[in-house]
Amino acid sequence: MGIRTVLQKKFQNLFVAVVLSETDCILRCKVLKNGAIAKTFTKTFTLTSPLESLDTAVENYLMNLQDEYQFVYIAFLLNSLGQGAIEGSGNSSFSKHNVDIQNVHNVTLYNQWSAYASYIEIKWAKNLFSEVGLDFIYSPFIILSDFIVSQKLKNKPTCYLLNCQDFFVLAIFEEKQLHFGAFFKTQSDTSFTHNNDANDWENEHEEEGILDSEEIPAMATEEDDRERENEGIEELSELGELSDLEDIDDLRSTDSFSDIDEKAIGSFRGMEGIKEEDISLELYGRDLLVYKYLKTALEEYYHNPLYKSEFIDEIIIFDGYEISSDLIHQLEDDLMMDVEIHKVDVSDRMCDIAIKEVFK
Repeated sequence: MGIRTVLQKKFQNLFVAVVLSETDCILRCKVLKNGAIAKTFTKTFTLTSPLESLDTAVENYLMNLQDEYQFVYIAFLLNSLGQGAIEGSGNSSFSKHNVDIQNVHNVTLYNQWSAYASYIEIKWAKNLFSEVGLDFIYSPFIILSDFIVSQKLKNKPTCYLLNCQDFFVLAIFEEKQLHFGAFFKTQSDTSFTHNNDANDWENEHEEEGILDSEEIPAMATEEDDRERENEGIEELSELGELSDLEDIDDLRSTDSFSDIDEKAIGSFRGMEGIKEEDISLELYGRDLLVYKYLKTALEEYYHNPLYKSEFIDEIIIFDGYEISSDLIHQLEDDLMMDVEIHKVDVSDRMCDIAIKEVFK
């Protein structure tokens, strides 16, 4: 830790974790002074989709915070398609998983596996925060990994799931070694408009400012005009899509969830004045989608020779949104899996990871 960083700790440092969904924007804020958390607060903004830019109220609030505190770091949870995680690192591993390493930034975790994200998605995130600046972009796989290592590690392949409002990520780990990873959206991808006109895959330049910690490797992007003394700056690779896992239409509708019409469930989304029972039905419909994606991912893991698969009999869910009892029963009965659930605050954990990134 440099002299500048030691002196900086004596001032107020504000860390803001931003988690976006179709309906709201959650800001989790932690003030660090003299190495201790002096204050924690949360601000939630209601959003109306589709949005072409960050809501003005959110921008103004962040700018006011930047005026109030000496040092402000803004972290964003990447919630869009075009990201993933693979076993191994380097050209051979990415080629093996059909991910073009030239189009992605990647970061290696524990010298065993890689999280990656596309230049286009990173550029989109930075453009979204162009007025206020963005210091860190976190892959949800980084957050999931941090939750996993904070628990007792399993010495057998175990399925882990990080459940957020608009998406979830699934990963199969054996201790700290990742064997399989997949990202899935559970809401429409129209809440923010991606402007790809200037982000051609072949012409996109590499983004700078990727911070990598030995203990908590993370994808991060630093505002160009902000100087920071941090070693181990790495570049994030562009997220490749798991196209083999995207289509769930081929699944046979033999599960008990199939009694509900998915189109009818989808029609509840975006309706004003919906009743409580309608909200429950919408959640049930979301869990239907989660179950089908999960089942598809496990089938890919079991049957694709790319993976050295073993039977998975346990799933640990870090729930940052809502999981219904129906989904739990479905996993237990149909997939013969033991289910363990931990309620988590994703934005709060993001703040903690960002603090470690800056003051490591």
